[in-house]
Amino acid sequence: MRRLWLLLLLPLVSLLTGCANGLFYFPSHKLAPDPLLDSLHVEDVYFKSGDGTLLHGEFLHATGLARATIVHFHGNAENLSTHVRYVDWLPAQGYNVLEFDYRGYGLSAGSPSREGVYQDSLAAVRYAESRSDVDRHALFLLGQSLGAAQAITVAGSGQFPELKGVIAESGFSSYTRIAREKVLGIPVLGWLIWPFTPLLVSDGHAPEDVVGKIAPIPLLLIHGRLDPVVPYSHADRLYDAASSPKLLWTIEEGGHTEAFGRFRPTAGPRLLKFLDYALTGNVNALDPADRSAAGLLPR
Repeated sequence: MRRLWLLLLLPLVSLLTGCANGLFYFPSHKLAPDPLLDSLHVEDVYFKSGDGTLLHGEFLHATGLARATIVHFHGNAENLSTHVRYVDWLPAQGYNVLEFDYRGYGLSAGSPSREGVYQDSLAAVRYAESRSDVDRHALFLLGQSLGAAQAITVAGSGQFPELKGVIAESGFSSYTRIAREKVLGIPVLGWLIWPFTPLLVSDGHAPEDVVGKIAPIPLLLIHGRLDPVVPYSHADRLYDAASSPKLLWTIEEGGHTEAFGRFRPTAGPRLLKFLDYALTGNVNALDPADRSAAGLLPR
Protein backbone atom coordinates (compact mmCIF):
# COMPACT_ATOMS: atom_id res chain seq x y z
CA MET A 1 0.00 0.00 0.00
CA ARG A 2 2.87 2.40 0.81
CA ARG A 3 4.43 1.72 -2.56
CA LEU A 4 1.10 2.41 -4.24
CA TRP A 5 0.78 5.75 -2.45
CA LEU A 6 4.33 6.67 -3.43
CA LEU A 7 3.65 5.81 -7.06
CA LEU A 8 0.60 8.08 -6.95
CA LEU A 9 2.28 10.84 -4.99
CA LEU A 10 5.57 11.21 -6.88
CA PRO A 11 4.02 12.32 -10.20
CA LEU A 12 1.84 14.81 -8.30
CA VAL A 13 4.83 16.24 -6.43
CA SER A 14 6.76 16.50 -9.71
CA LEU A 15 3.84 18.28 -11.36
CA LEU A 16 3.38 20.69 -8.45
CA THR A 17 7.10 21.42 -8.28
CA GLY A 18 7.12 22.31 -11.95
CA CYS A 19 4.05 24.52 -11.54
CA ALA A 20 5.43 26.25 -8.44
CA ASN A 21 8.82 26.99 -10.00
CA GLY A 22 7.06 28.03 -13.19
CA LEU A 23 5.63 30.97 -11.26
CA PHE A 24 8.96 32.73 -11.69
CA TYR A 25 9.66 32.48 -15.43
CA PHE A 26 7.49 33.59 -18.36
CA PRO A 27 9.96 34.12 -21.21
CA SER A 28 9.21 35.19 -24.76
CA HIS A 29 11.47 35.00 -27.82
CA LYS A 30 9.60 37.69 -29.73
CA LEU A 31 11.31 41.08 -29.61
CA ALA A 32 9.13 44.20 -29.51
CA PRO A 33 10.31 47.46 -31.14
CA ASP A 34 11.02 50.56 -29.04
CA PRO A 35 10.89 53.71 -31.23
CA LEU A 36 12.93 55.68 -28.67
CA LEU A 37 15.92 53.41 -29.28
CA ASP A 38 16.16 54.71 -32.85
CA SER A 39 17.55 57.96 -31.47
CA LEU A 40 20.14 56.21 -29.27
CA HIS A 41 23.44 54.47 -29.94
CA VAL A 42 22.42 50.87 -29.25
CA GLU A 43 24.92 48.04 -29.56
CA ASP A 44 23.86 44.38 -29.77
CA VAL A 45 26.14 42.32 -27.52
CA TYR A 46 26.65 38.64 -26.76
CA PHE A 47 28.51 37.10 -23.85
CA LYS A 48 28.65 33.73 -22.11
CA SER A 49 27.26 32.72 -18.74
CA GLY A 50 29.30 30.67 -16.29
CA ASP A 51 28.33 27.36 -17.91
CA GLY A 52 28.91 28.61 -21.43
CA THR A 53 25.29 29.50 -22.25
CA LEU A 54 25.28 32.30 -24.82
CA LEU A 55 23.38 35.38 -23.67
CA HIS A 56 22.14 38.36 -25.64
CA GLY A 57 22.00 41.95 -24.50
CA GLU A 58 21.92 45.53 -25.68
CA PHE A 59 24.37 48.21 -24.61
CA LEU A 60 22.75 51.65 -24.65
CA HIS A 61 25.54 54.20 -24.91
CA ALA A 62 25.26 57.38 -22.89
CA THR A 63 24.73 60.63 -24.72
CA GLY A 64 28.04 62.44 -24.40
CA LEU A 65 30.57 61.49 -21.74
CA ALA A 66 29.23 58.67 -19.54
CA ARG A 67 29.01 59.39 -15.82
CA ALA A 68 28.53 55.70 -15.00
CA THR A 69 27.10 52.41 -16.29
CA ILE A 70 23.92 50.73 -15.09
CA VAL A 71 23.31 46.99 -15.49
CA HIS A 72 19.56 46.42 -15.77
CA PHE A 73 18.00 43.15 -14.54
CA HIS A 74 14.47 42.89 -15.92
CA GLY A 75 11.40 41.11 -14.56
CA ASN A 76 10.19 37.55 -15.14
CA ALA A 77 8.02 38.07 -18.22
CA GLU A 78 8.76 38.44 -21.94
CA ASN A 79 12.28 39.80 -22.60
CA LEU A 80 14.50 42.89 -22.61
CA SER A 81 12.58 44.50 -25.48
CA THR A 82 9.48 45.02 -23.32
CA HIS A 83 11.41 46.18 -20.26
CA VAL A 84 13.77 48.65 -21.92
CA ARG A 85 11.13 51.37 -21.55
CA TYR A 86 12.03 51.57 -17.86
CA VAL A 87 15.64 52.53 -18.62
CA ASP A 88 15.71 53.99 -22.16
CA TRP A 89 15.63 57.53 -20.70
CA LEU A 90 18.89 57.11 -18.78
CA PRO A 91 21.38 57.45 -21.68
CA ALA A 92 20.16 61.01 -22.26
CA GLN A 93 21.05 61.68 -18.61
CA GLY A 94 24.64 60.54 -19.12
CA TYR A 95 24.41 56.87 -18.15
CA ASN A 96 25.33 53.79 -20.16
CA VAL A 97 22.81 50.98 -19.73
CA LEU A 98 23.49 47.28 -20.23
CA GLU A 99 20.25 45.38 -20.52
CA PHE A 100 20.35 41.64 -21.12
CA ASP A 101 18.16 38.56 -21.31
CA TYR A 102 18.44 35.62 -18.96
CA ARG A 103 18.77 32.19 -20.54
CA GLY A 104 15.64 31.20 -22.43
CA TYR A 105 14.52 34.82 -22.85
CA GLY A 106 14.67 36.74 -26.13
CA LEU A 107 17.72 35.76 -28.16
CA SER A 108 19.53 34.11 -25.23
CA ALA A 109 20.07 30.36 -25.43
CA GLY A 110 18.98 27.75 -22.90
CA SER A 111 16.05 27.49 -20.49
CA PRO A 112 15.54 29.51 -17.30
CA SER A 113 16.25 28.03 -13.89
CA ARG A 114 17.06 29.48 -10.48
CA GLU A 115 20.77 28.72 -10.62
CA GLY A 116 21.03 29.48 -14.32
CA VAL A 117 19.46 32.94 -14.02
CA TYR A 118 21.73 33.73 -11.08
CA GLN A 119 24.81 32.70 -13.06
CA ASP A 120 23.58 34.79 -16.01
CA SER A 121 23.26 37.79 -13.71
CA LEU A 122 26.82 37.40 -12.45
CA ALA A 123 28.01 37.05 -16.04
CA ALA A 124 26.29 40.28 -17.08
CA VAL A 125 28.15 42.29 -14.43
CA ARG A 126 31.43 40.63 -15.34
CA TYR A 127 30.82 41.47 -18.99
CA ALA A 128 30.09 45.10 -18.13
CA GLU A 129 33.30 45.30 -16.10
CA SER A 130 35.29 43.83 -18.99
CA ARG A 131 34.34 46.55 -21.50
CA SER A 132 36.99 49.13 -22.27
CA ASP A 133 34.35 51.87 -22.38
CA VAL A 134 33.04 51.08 -18.89
CA ASP A 135 34.55 52.44 -15.68
CA ARG A 136 34.28 49.49 -13.28
CA HIS A 137 34.53 51.98 -10.40
CA ALA A 138 31.30 53.65 -11.59
CA LEU A 139 28.93 50.71 -11.93
CA PHE A 140 25.34 50.39 -10.68
CA LEU A 141 22.85 47.52 -10.58
CA LEU A 142 19.16 48.22 -11.21
CA GLY A 143 16.70 45.32 -10.88
CA GLN A 144 12.93 45.10 -11.06
CA SER A 145 10.71 42.33 -9.68
CA LEU A 146 12.59 39.05 -10.39
CA GLY A 147 15.44 41.29 -11.51
CA ALA A 148 15.47 42.97 -8.11
CA ALA A 149 16.18 39.58 -6.57
CA GLN A 150 19.05 39.11 -9.01
CA ALA A 151 20.52 42.55 -8.33
CA ILE A 152 20.42 41.98 -4.56
CA THR A 153 21.90 38.47 -4.66
CA VAL A 154 24.65 39.51 -7.09
CA ALA A 155 25.60 42.53 -4.97
CA GLY A 156 25.34 40.45 -1.79
CA SER A 157 27.64 37.77 -3.19
CA GLY A 158 30.67 39.92 -2.38
CA GLN A 159 32.12 39.38 -5.86
CA PHE A 160 31.75 43.03 -6.90
CA PRO A 161 32.89 45.21 -3.99
CA GLU A 162 33.55 48.18 -6.28
CA LEU A 163 29.85 48.67 -7.15
CA LYS A 164 28.65 52.21 -6.58
CA GLY A 165 25.03 51.40 -5.76
CA VAL A 166 22.13 48.96 -6.04
CA ILE A 167 18.54 49.86 -6.92
CA ALA A 168 15.88 47.17 -6.39
CA GLU A 169 12.26 47.86 -7.31
CA SER A 170 9.27 45.65 -6.44
CA GLY A 171 11.54 42.87 -5.22
CA PHE A 172 10.47 39.85 -3.19
CA SER A 173 12.34 38.84 -0.07
CA SER A 174 12.13 35.08 -0.48
CA TYR A 175 11.25 32.63 -3.25
CA THR A 176 9.42 30.38 -0.82
CA ARG A 177 7.47 33.23 0.74
CA ILE A 178 6.23 34.72 -2.53
CA ALA A 179 5.42 31.23 -3.86
CA ARG A 180 3.32 30.46 -0.78
CA GLU A 181 1.45 33.73 -1.21
CA LYS A 182 0.71 32.96 -4.85
CA VAL A 183 -0.30 29.37 -4.12
CA LEU A 184 -2.79 30.56 -1.50
CA GLY A 185 -4.50 32.55 -4.25
CA ILE A 186 -5.50 29.34 -6.06
CA PRO A 187 -9.09 28.43 -5.04
CA VAL A 188 -9.34 25.24 -2.97
CA LEU A 189 -6.20 23.64 -4.41
CA GLY A 190 -4.09 26.40 -2.92
CA TRP A 191 -4.92 25.35 0.63
CA LEU A 192 -3.93 21.76 -0.21
CA ILE A 193 -0.61 22.76 -1.74
CA TRP A 194 0.28 25.57 0.70
CA PRO A 195 1.75 23.40 3.50
CA PHE A 196 4.09 21.73 1.00
CA THR A 197 5.36 24.93 -0.66
CA PRO A 198 8.74 24.89 1.14
CA LEU A 199 9.26 21.38 -0.24
CA LEU A 200 8.26 22.42 -3.76
CA VAL A 201 10.12 25.74 -3.96
CA SER A 202 13.56 26.00 -2.42
CA ASP A 203 14.85 29.28 -1.04
CA GLY A 204 18.26 29.15 -2.67
CA HIS A 205 19.58 32.62 -3.52
CA ALA A 206 16.90 34.27 -1.36
CA PRO A 207 17.46 38.06 -1.37
CA GLU A 208 16.80 38.47 2.35
CA ASP A 209 19.65 36.07 3.15
CA VAL A 210 22.30 38.31 1.53
CA VAL A 211 20.84 41.83 1.44
CA GLY A 212 22.65 42.64 4.69
CA LYS A 213 25.99 41.92 2.99
CA ILE A 214 25.61 44.67 0.35
CA ALA A 215 26.83 47.42 2.69
CA PRO A 216 28.80 49.65 2.50
CA ILE A 217 27.44 49.88 -1.06
CA PRO A 218 24.36 52.18 -0.95
CA LEU A 219 21.08 50.29 -1.41
CA LEU A 220 17.85 51.83 -2.67
CA LEU A 221 14.64 49.81 -2.33
CA ILE A 222 11.52 51.00 -4.17
CA HIS A 223 8.06 49.51 -3.73
CA GLY A 224 4.48 50.44 -4.53
CA ARG A 225 2.17 50.33 -1.54
CA LEU A 226 -0.58 48.85 -3.76
CA ASP A 227 1.62 46.29 -5.54
CA PRO A 228 -0.70 43.37 -6.45
CA VAL A 229 2.15 41.08 -7.54
CA VAL A 230 4.71 41.37 -4.73
CA PRO A 231 3.09 42.60 -1.49
CA TYR A 232 4.66 45.63 0.19
CA SER A 233 5.56 43.47 3.21
CA HIS A 234 8.49 42.10 1.18
CA ALA A 235 10.01 45.59 1.01
CA ASP A 236 9.76 45.90 4.79
CA ARG A 237 11.53 42.57 5.27
CA LEU A 238 14.32 43.49 2.87
CA TYR A 239 14.79 46.91 4.43
CA ASP A 240 14.93 45.47 7.94
CA ALA A 241 17.48 42.86 6.87
CA ALA A 242 19.66 45.38 5.01
CA SER A 243 22.52 47.33 6.56
CA SER A 244 23.14 51.05 6.16
CA PRO A 245 23.47 52.96 3.95
CA LYS A 246 19.96 52.11 2.77
CA LEU A 247 16.82 53.85 1.57
CA LEU A 248 13.25 52.70 1.04
CA TRP A 249 11.01 54.68 -1.29
CA THR A 250 7.33 53.94 -0.83
CA ILE A 251 5.14 54.88 -3.78
CA GLU A 252 1.83 55.23 -1.99
CA GLU A 253 -0.39 54.86 -5.06
CA GLY A 254 2.03 52.64 -6.95
CA GLY A 255 1.54 49.14 -8.25
CA HIS A 256 4.15 46.73 -9.60
CA THR A 257 7.33 48.22 -11.16
CA GLU A 258 5.68 51.57 -11.81
CA ALA A 259 8.38 53.87 -10.45
CA PHE A 260 10.02 54.45 -13.83
CA GLY A 261 6.83 54.05 -15.80
CA ARG A 262 3.76 55.83 -14.49
CA PHE A 263 5.68 57.66 -11.75
CA ARG A 264 8.80 58.56 -13.73
CA PRO A 265 8.12 62.34 -13.65
CA THR A 266 8.84 62.28 -9.90
CA ALA A 267 10.84 59.07 -9.41
CA GLY A 268 13.18 59.74 -12.34
CA PRO A 269 14.74 62.98 -11.04
CA ARG A 270 14.88 61.50 -7.56
CA LEU A 271 16.80 58.48 -8.89
CA LEU A 272 19.30 60.76 -10.66
CA LYS A 273 19.97 62.46 -7.33
CA PHE A 274 20.52 59.09 -5.66
CA LEU A 275 22.98 58.13 -8.41
CA ASP A 276 24.80 61.42 -7.92
CA TYR A 277 25.00 60.79 -4.16
CA ALA A 278 26.34 57.28 -4.69
CA LEU A 279 28.97 58.51 -7.15
CA THR A 280 30.19 61.43 -5.07
CA GLY A 281 29.39 60.48 -1.48
CA ASN A 282 27.75 63.88 -1.06
CA VAL A 283 24.53 63.48 0.95
CA ASN A 284 23.48 66.97 -0.12
CA ALA A 285 23.10 65.62 -3.65
CA LEU A 286 20.12 63.55 -2.49
CA ASP A 287 16.52 64.57 -2.84
CA PRO A 288 15.45 66.50 0.29
CA ALA A 289 13.08 63.65 1.18
CA ASP A 290 16.07 61.29 1.41
CA ARG A 291 18.68 63.43 3.16
CA SER A 292 17.43 62.74 6.65
CA ALA A 293 17.05 58.98 6.13
CA ALA A 294 18.65 56.91 8.89
CA GLY A 295 22.09 55.55 8.12
CA LEU A 296 22.85 57.78 5.13
CA LEU A 297 26.01 59.60 6.08
CA PRO A 298 28.78 61.08 3.91
CA ARG A 299 31.20 58.37 2.72
